[in-house]
Amino acid sequence: MMHLGHGGKPCPRGGYSRGNIASDDEEAWEDMEDDGRPPHLTRPQDRGCLTLVHTNGVHFCDIRYCSCNGSEDSHLQLMMAGLFPATTKSPRSAFSFQVLDDFIRDNVECGTTAMNYYSKLQRVTSNAFPHSVPVS
Repeated sequence: MMHLGHGGKPCPRGGYSRGNIASDDEEAWEDMEDDGRPPHLTRPQDRGCLTLVHTNGVHFCDIRYCSCNGSEDSHLQLMMAGLFPATTKSPRSAFSFQVLDDFIRDNVECGTTAMNYYSKLQRVTSNAFPHSVPVS
């Protein structure tokens, strides 16, 4: 979980509650999801979940935005945290500044296309199931 604003601490106005955490029931321990994806490659249904693309792969991260009066919009809070949102309205995907810099280096030095670079990130995320890694 990642808290934006307040130095990485939860926003005092709320947002996160213990009730949002899934219970440890039998279904939570299944090896594969219904669509054949391993659980760590299945996007949670929570609206606070962000698909995060970083140099070490594609991840799902639970994001809690600051909701204080006068706080920045969600896309600006992501930018201040070093993440470039895919959209400015209700971002669901973001790219770390490090992965953007790494792609530029690969593109300039090696001529790597965006498609080939993302294919590499899919393999880094899950070498056994690269086709199951979500496309941001």
